[in-house]
Amino acid sequence: MAQTADRACDISGVAAAGQPWLAVVVLVVTVGLWSLGGPLIKLLSGVGGHVEGTSGAAIAVSRSMIGGLLLVPIAWRRRDTLRHGSRVWMAACVVAFAVMTVCFVVATARTAAANAIILQNTSAVWVFLLSAIFLHERPTWGESAALLLAMGGVVVIVVGHGSADLSSLLIALISGWGYGTLTVMMRGLRRVDSAVIVCINCLGSALLLSPMLVWSGGLPTSAATIGLLAMLSIFQFTGPYILFSWALKHIQAHRAALIVLLETVLNPIFTYLIVGEHVPKPTLVGGPLIILSVAVSILIAKRKESDEPREMSTE
Repeated sequence: MAQTADRACDISGVAAAGQPWLAVVVLVVTVGLWSLGGPLIKLLSGVGGHVEGTSGAAIAVSRSMIGGLLLVPIAWRRRDTLRHGSRVWMAACVVAFAVMTVCFVVATARTAAANAIILQNTSAVWVFLLSAIFLHERPTWGESAALLLAMGGVVVIVVGHGSADLSSLLIALISGWGYGTLTVMMRGLRRVDSAVIVCINCLGSALLLSPMLVWSGGLPTSAATIGLLAMLSIFQFTGPYILFSWALKHIQAHRAALIVLLETVLNPIFTYLIVGEHVPKPTLVGGPLIILSVAVSILIAKRKESDEPREMSTE
């Protein structure tokens, strides 16, 4: 299994060389898998009564721990790539990952999945600010306009929901800061192997968050809950973050932040289809604005890719 994963990473790396559009496709697939987080976390928190209710902290720690342990064999063989990254950046990456993970899980368990994912994706603002400061990657006017369009969609959704559950909304906003910082840190660590970054993030965040288990009821014990946690960890969490880390090696952080805004639409839809939680009307209004911003960012990526050969031929 580890050899198969190794081979897949190697092949994908060769295939993506010089093809930013392929990174866009990988990001869209990543977003689709991430969007399963809403319904799966709802099920684990006890919605529907299918499994025993599990606390947000226990879900966050278990998900990270399972994912990190599964990646150890691959990451260990590629540990030498760590010399290409800063220890400070790696530590900041782990902290941002931990903040994002626990805040998103807790917010999703306590409020509507649409609220949690939409507010988490205010991360795009942080990415635009931090990538200009730390990565010196400045967005074009078109990409800035796409961000404003997307944030307009977010404002429509947030205002439409109101502030009945202020604490949960604030937790989701903190998750957005963690997500945005994580994106910039992972882009800065793009010379480090993707599996190594995700493995360290998962195990490091599990370690940082483990004290929360003391007052949250501990880890789940039923077979059904553990099986659902394994599914969440592998297919919704660890796997997509490997794809995300890989994509950030081939596409700028601010452009990636625009594309992953698509999750604000897919997550509530999947939650409705699987759990039955209705998609709020504000999401149906603001969602199309976000989708349009993603389409604009994809077109910009394609145009930039087609312009690069022309610029090289004129030199």
